[in-house]
Amino acid sequence: MTEVVRCLDTNIWIRYLVGEEPPELAAAARRLVWDATPSGRLVAPAWAWAEVGSVLRKKVRQGQIEWGEAETLWARFGQLPIEFIDTPAVRNRAWEIAGQFGLPTLYDATFLACTEMAPASEPAVREFWTADDELLRRLGARRPAYVRRLGEQSAAF
Repeated sequence: MTEVVRCLDTNIWIRYLVGEEPPELAAAARRLVWDATPSGRLVAPAWAWAEVGSVLRKKVRQGQIEWGEAETLWARFGQLPIEFIDTPAVRNRAWEIAGQFGLPTLYDATFLACTEMAPASEPAVREFWTADDELLRRLGARRPAYVRRLGEQSAAF
């Protein structure tokens, strides 16, 4: 059986946790996580937990969710079997990806590098899922085959 390694952008994690609109994309985010946890692997940059937590706290400040809900969602996120990755090779590949696609920061590039470089048995199916239209625009026609837009197609699990 081919191993599937799935990396989810922060915007996917937030849709999974908070259930943001539109409902069909929130449901698609939930399916990505549910389908991955029993038979596949979820990977993320080492700092992705801080980004998810920061977004949850921002939603509390903006009055979009209550503090107790944010704490519950944070605990749920912490229980997921996510492999947080940070290696010199990932950092170097993120730098290369940012240059290749003209990305202004290393944040998105690091998600892509994690997708490419997460240890896996070969051959492995690698997927990076995002709902970030600006990132997809920047990647353009040279978008790597492993980059998927939330709602664009079904998961491979």
